[in-house]
Amino acid sequence: MHRSRKLSLLIATVILAGLFAVACDSGTQEPDAPDTAMPLESGDAADSQATPQMATPEGGAADIPEEFPNDVPMYPGAVAAQSKGAVADGVPMAAVQLQSDDSPKEVYDFYMEKFEREGWTIETREGFEGRNAVSATNGECSATMLAAPNEEGGTSIFVFTEC
Repeated sequence: MHRSRKLSLLIATVILAGLFAVACDSGTQEPDAPDTAMPLESGDAADSQATPQMATPEGGAADIPEEFPNDVPMYPGAVAAQSKGAVADGVPMAAVQLQSDDSPKEVYDFYMEKFEREGWTIETREGFEGRNAVSATNGECSATMLAAPNEEGGTSIFVFTEC
């Protein structure tokens, strides 16, 4: 892997963690289980993208941030746990955390197939300690997805975008 891509993946991960730290700083606890949240709507199939509602840690409903690009796939049947959108130096960025009962490998395979089929260029792909990550670009947009096992036996999916 190119050194600049490794650096980009590291920077994206740090920014993602920072966005979630800001989003989580509400003083409330995260939900006990993903089944208490509303599943993402995926239209007829996973190919269409509506602006889904998501449950927040406080139990309310919120939209996926407007900074999240419509052409970045959302994992079908996943439940959104939290999200954050921001504009830094004029560049829209968004981070979304999803929960799924599927394995990290299934989530990774979905994102690889969707990115490749929808014209994204795969920049990096990583697997380590049961976690799978992929970074892809499409024109001026970049997206990084990390799938990691969660305590309930499913997968926490983190998607970070910059466009």
